[in-house]
This record gives sequence, structure tokens and C-alpha cells, in this order.
Amino acid sequence: MHVFRGVLALSLCVPFCAYNLPLYAGGKPLGILTMAYGAHLNASAAFAGVSVFDGESVSTEPEGKLSMRIGGSVITLAEQSAATLQRSGDGAHVDLDAGAVYLWSAESNPLEVHVEGALVRPHGVHQVQVQILMFAPKILQITVRHGSVDFSYGKEFRVLPEGQTYRIYLETEEDPRGTSGTADDTQKAGISTATKVAYFIVAGAGAGVAAWGIHDLIQSSRGVESPAKP
Repeated sequence: MHVFRGVLALSLCVPFCAYNLPLYAGGKPLGILTMAYGAHLNASAAFAGVSVFDGESVSTEPEGKLSMRIGGSVITLAEQSAATLQRSGDGAHVDLDAGAVYLWSAESNPLEVHVEGALVRPHGVHQVQVQILMFAPKILQITVRHGSVDFSYGKEFRVLPEGQTYRIYLETEEDPRGTSGTADDTQKAGISTATKVAYFIVAGAGAGVAAWGIHDLIQSSRGVESPAKP
């Protein structure tokens, strides 16, 4: 009888283990959470020290915040934000679904963000600090704190240099400011007549790292260990 029970338990356990094995077997963690409150990893509550794997999703509640380290890079989600993370070489590809994300992208572990059909990535092999906010449907706000970033949307491509906050209107048919839209006004506003993408500089990038506490997060993350250390 005891032998029968043992065989039955084993037969039930093997399929379950086989089902979960592809998720992590031989899979190196993408990164590790260094801070999380009011946050989720997939459908579970997130907390510091948990490893994040390729293809997993992270999100934050109102007044929540989440930060993760990927090698020398750091990704921070603001409140009411959601993103899915994919491995990309030695760095990561972030699909931002809602809210805002701040990237501290190291040269050795570059980060890029796909949002509303647009792609934001470091310009060249350089350290980059950039905040990307889904301001409204088809409207992005990008603050480049350090380094320059490449912005691409369809056939549109532009390098956004550091030190400014850019409001970018995608697929706009006219000057979003409501002006008459002469050729000179269009050029000054940074409107691409070919793809109807409008760029406006709305502020400097002074808030940058201090407002997000990125420097403190990077320093504190050095002392965080994970059961599956990347």
C-alpha cells in the first residue's frame, strides 16, 4: 500500500515539475528587484531581492514604486505604471504599457524602451539617464538627463540630446499648439511634415535623477543579494 502511494505521488509530481521546468531551468535571471512597494511581479506582490526573468511583467499601484538592477543598469517604474521586460543582449528591452519609467542605462548593459509604437534607446555606446512618460494617448514626454537618446517612430528618426524635456505628439495632423501652422512655424516647432510627428521642448531636465532617487537606488542595490543572483 505504501509503495502504491509513493508511485502515485511520483506520477503526479513529475508532470508538474516538467511543466515548470522550462520556465527557469538553465534560465539566467534578467535582473533583481532592489526596491518595491505597492508593486507587483506578474500577478504576485513584489519585494526587494526577488529575481526577475526574461518575459516577466512588473507594475505599480497608486503611490507605488519599483526598481530593478540589470547588471550596471537600473530601471525604475513610477506609480500606476506597467511594463514587460525582455532580454536584449547584455541589457533589456522594456515594453512600457502605462505610466512612466526611468532608465539609468550603463554602457555594458544598455536599455531600450518601446512605447506607443516608438522606440527610445541610447545614442551610441554611452551611459544614459532618461525618463519616459506616457503623457496621454499618442503623446510622450521624454526627459533626457544625461547622454543622448535615439527616438524612432515608423520612418521618423531623431536624436534627442541631453538637458531638455521633450513633448512628442505622434501622428498629429496639425500644430498641437493650435497655431496657423505656417512653414516657418512648423520648422521651429519641430514638426516632421513627412510623418506628422511634432516635437516641443517644454522644460529643462533639472528634476532628473534627484526626483527619482536613482543614485540612492544604485548605491543600495550593491548590497542586495538574490537566491538566483544575475
